[in-house]
Amino acid sequence: MSSLFLLLPAHAAGAASEYAYARSSDGQHVQHSGQAAASMLPAAGRADAVVAVVAWQRLSWHPITLPPGLNPNSRRQQPRVRAALEGLLEEKLLDDPASLHLALAPQAQASEVCWVAACDKQWLRSHLQHLQASGHAVTRLVPELAPTAEARLWALGDTAQPWLLASGIDGRASLAAMPLKADASAIAALLAALPANAPVLAEPQLTRLTEAWNRPVEIQPFAQRLLAAARSPWDLAQFDFHLGSHTRWRRRLQEAWQSFSRAPQWRAARWGAALAVAAQLVGLNAWAWKENHAIAQRQQQAVQTLRDTFPHIPVIVDAPVQMRRELDLLRSASGALSAGDLEPLLAASAQIPGIQAATGLQYQERQLRIQGLALDGQALTDVQQSLAGSGLRLERAGSDWVLQAEASP
Repeated sequence: MSSLFLLLPAHAAGAASEYAYARSSDGQHVQHSGQAAASMLPAAGRADAVVAVVAWQRLSWHPITLPPGLNPNSRRQQPRVRAALEGLLEEKLLDDPASLHLALAPQAQASEVCWVAACDKQWLRSHLQHLQASGHAVTRLVPELAPTAEARLWALGDTAQPWLLASGIDGRASLAAMPLKADASAIAALLAALPANAPVLAEPQLTRLTEAWNRPVEIQPFAQRLLAAARSPWDLAQFDFHLGSHTRWRRRLQEAWQSFSRAPQWRAARWGAALAVAAQLVGLNAWAWKENHAIAQRQQQAVQTLRDTFPHIPVIVDAPVQMRRELDLLRSASGALSAGDLEPLLAASAQIPGIQAATGLQYQERQLRIQGLALDGQALTDVQQSLAGSGLRLERAGSDWVLQAEASP
C-alpha cells in the first residue's frame, strides 16, 4: 500500500493552494516529493492512505488535566469531553473555543495531565474539503511536530526566515520555537536547556547555520519530516473531524502491515516468519510422505497375506474385499456361522431391552431389521456398548432398527 503525505499550507484553501507532498510505498522511504495544486497531486488509488500533516505554525499546545469520570476514548462521551475541553481552555485561548478544532493526546486519561492541540476549525475544514473534492480524501490527520520529552532540535524553513524548534527542554514534554536568526544569547540559553548530545534535524539549506553548535546534525528534508510525522501516535481527527471507526481501523491495519512488510527494523521478524512457514511446509510434506508410505506398506502387506493364504487367486484387485469373500466361502463350506448370520443376530437381539415388544423381525442381506422397538438415549448407549464387544452394531433406519455385523477393516 502506497501513502501520500500532504503538508497543509498556512492559508485557507483556494484554487491556487499548493501542497508540499511526499509519496512512499513503505512509509519509510520517499519515492518522490514536490509541491503542486490539489488537482495536480499524484493520483491516489483506493488502497492508498492520504495523510494530511498540519504545519507546526497552525497548532497551539496546551497542557490540561481532564476531570474525573470522563472517558475520552468513548464515542458516547465525546460531546462531554469536547465541552470539558472548551471550559478548561477558555481562559488560555485567544480565540473562541467553539471556533477551534481541539484534539486530545493519545492515551489521554481522566485526572491526568495531557496535551491538547488547537487550530482554526474553518481553516482545517476548508483544506479537507478541497482535497476531497480533488479526489484525495484524507484518511489520517497528524501534527507536523508535537510536544515530547525526547530532547531534539529542528532547523526548518527557508533561508530567508528559518526557524528553530526544540522539544524535551529541561527533560519535560515541550515544544518551543524561535527564529533561527534570533539573538545569539537566546539561542545559547535554549541550547543550554538541552543535553549536549541532543540531535539536530536540519533541512539541507540550513545545515551551515547549525554547524557552530557542536552538536550532531542530521539532514532531514521536508519529505522525510512528513513521513516521520505520520509515524507519530497522534491522530488529530477527533470530534467534528472524526473520520469514522471503519476507516480508522482499516488505516491502522494497513499501516501495521506496511510497517511489518517493509520497515527495516522488522527485517529479522520477516525472515523468522518466512523460515517458520518454510519449516511448516517441509514438515507437512515430510509427514504426508511418511503417512503415504505407511499406507502403501499396509496395502502391500494385505496383498501379500492374500497371496500367501489363497494362492489360487490369479489377480488381486482389492485385497480386503477378496479376503473377506474367500473367508465367507470357507465358512459356508465348513458349516460355521459368521457374525452376520441369522442365528448370531437373533441371539444378540435378545440382549436389547424391550425386544419382547417388537412388532416384527426381518432378516435380509445379513441384516436383522427390528420393527416397533422403542429405545431411549441411555438404553441405546448401553446396548451399543454391549454389542460392540461382539462385533455388532445397532442403528436406526427410519422407524426401524437394524442389527448387523461391524464392517471388517
